[in-house]
Amino acid sequence: MDGNLVLLLDIYGELLSKNQREALDLKYNSDLSLSEIAEEMGGISRQSVNEAQKNGEKRLLELENVLGNAKRLLANKKRLSEARALSERLCGDYPDERFGELSALLEEIEKSM
Repeated sequence: MDGNLVLLLDIYGELLSKNQREALDLKYNSDLSLSEIAEEMGGISRQSVNEAQKNGEKRLLELENVLGNAKRLLANKKRLSEARALSERLCGDYPDERFGELSALLEEIEKSM
C-alpha cells in the first residue's frame, strides 16, 4: 500500500494542503518518524502530523478513486513493457534494424513514465 501512496502523492500531491503534502512527503520520501516530521514542520504536535497524514492519504485515495490516473499509468506501463518485450523478440527473430529502433524507442518511453 505504501508504494501506491507514494505514486498517488507524486500524481496528486499538489492537490493536497501544504501540511498534508509535507507530512506525507516526509513520511514516504524521507522515511521520518512522527516526532521527526513534527520537528521538521516547525514543532507542531505529533497528533497534528498524524491527522495531516491520515487526511492526506484519505484525500489521495479519493482522488484516485474518481480520476484513476495511477491505475491507468500502471496499466499503460504494463502494456508498454509487453510491447517492448515483443519488439525485442521480433528483433531476435528477424534481422531488421527497425525492430531494434522500435525496442529502443519503447524503452525510452517506458523510462520516462
